Amino acid sequence: GLQRTEMHQVTRRLRFYETALFVPSAGAAAVGLLGTGLVVQRVRRRRAIRRRFNPYIAGAPVLEDEMFFGREKLTQRLLNVLHHNSLMITGERRIGKTTFLYHLKKVLTADEGSDYRFFPVFVDLQGVPEHGFFHALMSDVVEALGLTPATRESLRFLPQPDSYDGRDFSHDLQRVIEELKVRTDKKVKLALLIDEVDVLNEYSERINQRLRSIFMKTFSENLVAVMSGVGVKRTWNSEVSPWYNFFDEIEIAGFTREEAEALIKRPVAGVFRYQPEAVERILALSQLKPYLLQKFCVHAVNRMLEDGRTTVRSTDVEAARHAVMFEGALGPAEAAEAPTHVSA
Repeated sequence: GLQRTEMHQVTRRLRFYETALFVPSAGAAAVGLLGTGLVVQRVRRRRAIRRRFNPYIAGAPVLEDEMFFGREKLTQRLLNVLHHNSLMITGERRIGKTTFLYHLKKVLTADEGSDYRFFPVFVDLQGVPEHGFFHALMSDVVEALGLTPATRESLRFLPQPDSYDGRDFSHDLQRVIEELKVRTDKKVKLALLIDEVDVLNEYSERINQRLRSIFMKTFSENLVAVMSGVGVKRTWNSEVSPWYNFFDEIEIAGFTREEAEALIKRPVAGVFRYQPEAVERILALSQLKPYLLQKFCVHAVNRMLEDGRTTVRSTDVEAARHAVMFEGALGPAEAAEAPTHVSA
C-alpha cells in the first residue's frame, strides 16, 4: 500500500513560570512584599511610640479576652464539676482570682455544651456590711439578669436595703428562678460568682448558716456558687462550721513559665520586642505571679517608650524593679532574693 508522511510544526507558548524571567521576577516580587511588610511594621511601631501604646494592665481586673492568659485547665476543671457542686477558689491576694471570676462569667454565659443553662451573676462583697448582705446579692442578680417588669413587681426587693433579710432573698430568688426556667428548655443553674468572700468571716454565724441553707436545701437544684477569697473562717461557736462539706476548694497559684512568657510577649507582638535577658529578668522578679508580671511589663514598656525605642532591654526591667518596689507591690527582701533565672 501507499504510505504518506506529513510534517507539522507545533508551537507551544511557555507558561510564565517556565520562562527565564520567572525566577528573577518572583524574587523581585518576594523582596517587594518583604519590603512592604517591613515598611508596614516600621510605620506601626512609629505609631505605637507616638501613641505610647502599652496594653498591660496592673491593678484592675483584666476584662479584655486578648489580655487574659493561662487558667485553661482551671476553667475546664470548674466546668466539669460546677453542674453539681459549689466551689471555693482560694489564693493569695493579687494572684488573679477576681480576673478569673470575670473570665468564668463569660465562659458560663457562652456555654452550650451541656444539659444546663448557666445564668452567671458577679457579686463583689468588698465593703458590704452584714445588714445589707442579702440586699446586695439580690441587687446584683436583678441588675445582671434583666428581669421582666412582671417579675420585678413580684419581688420584695427595693432600692433601699431597709429590713431586707434572708427570708426576703429566698422569696425573691424563687421568683427569679421561675422566670429563668421560662427562658430555656435546659436545666437552670443560677451561678453566683462571689468575690471577696473573706468578708463573710466578719459576719455573724447566723448569716453564714442562712446562706448555707439557701444553697444546700431551698435551691440546691438550681443554685450554685463560685466563691473566691484568701479563705473562709473554719471555726465557729457551733460544733459544725456553716461551710463544712459545702464546696470543693481549689487553690489558684501563679502561672507556668509558658503562660508567663505568653503574657509578656503576645500583647506587643509585631509592634515591640523584648530582649531575651529582659524576659528572663521579668520571669525571675515576678515569680510568675500575674499581677507582678503585668506591673513589670507596664513600667518596662513605659521606660522604653520614653527613650523612643521599640525593644525592651534588661535595663528597662531593672528600672521597673525600683518602681514596683516603690509602689509596694514587691518588698525589698523579696526583690533581693529573686532568682536570676527561671528554669523551664
